[in-house]
Amino acid sequence: MIQHNDIVIYKGIENLNIEIINIDANSVEYKVLNAPVCEWDQHSRARIGVKFFNYKVSSNPHYVFYTHVYNMLETDEEFKKQTFETLEKLEEIRKTQITIPTAYNLMTRSCTYWVKQEFTSLRGQMARRLKLCEEEFIVGVHWLLRDKLIKAGVEEAKEYLPGCDKLGYCDYSSADYLSNMFGCLFRGCGRWPDKAQYASFNESCTTNSLLEEQLKIKIQRSKYELETNKIF
Repeated sequence: MIQHNDIVIYKGIENLNIEIINIDANSVEYKVLNAPVCEWDQHSRARIGVKFFNYKVSSNPHYVFYTHVYNMLETDEEFKKQTFETLEKLEEIRKTQITIPTAYNLMTRSCTYWVKQEFTSLRGQMARRLKLCEEEFIVGVHWLLRDKLIKAGVEEAKEYLPGCDKLGYCDYSSADYLSNMFGCLFRGCGRWPDKAQYASFNESCTTNSLLEEQLKIKIQRSKYELETNKIF
């Protein structure tokens, strides 16, 4: 965490938290804390078998930055200075010049929200959102939720794995993922070998080491990682 006056900036998923509210035979209700607005925006697109509510953006100027951007704050004094100056100006505008402060919520501002989701819906969502080719916030939420459910005694949560683990190959970096001419440009995350020889985008949004270091949980490796002893 880096703080300057009232402005607080958190690093990646280091301060992300999930509280399990209730578990029954068919669903789980949980609360996501200290995620950036951009994560809420991505997560709340789910529609079938899930309900999002109690969404609240921090009234205080608290922000959650991508890890690589946060690292720039620690290594580049000029960038750090300009960042805090900009956020302080934004906060002044929110307080004195507009009547609806939420109109000036940056996508990095911290927020909390509640989710109630059926397990039938969660299974499919986990297959997609546990993939490390997704960005660190949405991936972090789902690996942390998986860990919390396992510790709460939900046996089926042990079977929640990235979809590529079920298939046994990388299904992200492929010629037909987005379009025949575009999807093949995306490099896989390394959990499974990919065939995109000339991929130039996405050198992996998330890594096992980042998740484990910041969430303080153990990430289950794929069969390929275990057999080749590769660490990402």
